Amino acid sequence: MAVAPPPWENDPAAALASVRHVFGEHGGVNMSIEASATFTVVEPETMRRMFTGELGPDRDFFIYSRHFNPTVLNLGRQLAALEGTEAAYCTASGISAISSVLLQLCSSGGHVVASATLYGGTHALLTHFLPRTCNITTTFVDITDHEAVKNAIVQGRTQVLFFESISNPTLTVADIPELSKIAHDKGTTVVVDNTFSPMVLSPARLGADVVVHSISKFISGGADVIAGAVCGPASLVNSMMDLHQGALMLLGPTMNAKVAFELSERIPHLGLRMKEH
Repeated sequence: MAVAPPPWENDPAAALASVRHVFGEHGGVNMSIEASATFTVVEPETMRRMFTGELGPDRDFFIYSRHFNPTVLNLGRQLAALEGTEAAYCTASGISAISSVLLQLCSSGGHVVASATLYGGTHALLTHFLPRTCNITTTFVDITDHEAVKNAIVQGRTQVLFFESISNPTLTVADIPELSKIAHDKGTTVVVDNTFSPMVLSPARLGADVVVHSISKFISGGADVIAGAVCGPASLVNSMMDLHQGALMLLGPTMNAKVAFELSERIPHLGLRMKEH
């Protein structure tokens, strides 16, 4: 099970400060890098309990770094605090975070309503790949036309409303509270890509259910790392890491622990960098 950070409501900076309590195993002020791919289990009964989900990362039991890795999990805690969500987990890229969320939330024959102004890779995923491989179709709409959004969502069929808080690269700004209300009134999950506005706004605090990031952009800040994140309810993150049915676990877009450590060192000055941007 994923470990949730303290439930900070309105102050991302304070929330980030609250999770800087993660110390290295020898008392270092920075967290340790757990570079192991697999972990030692002494008792066979412990292994059985881990595979059934009875024992997990919340009690410091780890199986395999494609599942939960302590260093990557701690970076996830920082991202969850940043976005004000119960939990988060970090991935090898932004598009892997997006595709994994959509595959976890949508089943074959599913339907997505999405903004017409999206990052090109996301648009290609929704336009070409998901219809061909998974029979998941998408209706694209002008996200600023709320009546069009409402008409495009089919109650009982549309599983996800997907848009970017500030679109890449056209900078279209979405009205997250109003769009979330429209979707929730029809029983649809709201997934927001907040890549362009970390610490500028927090979609989960404005009504969104799930927040995704390409950490490669503003959070990393150096154009030298490819990484992503999924932030949302602990139930969703845990389902995505499920040993038998989790999209993140089974598709394997695993973040390297050394990358997670490096990114964790950049989080404390993200607020200063965003102000400069």
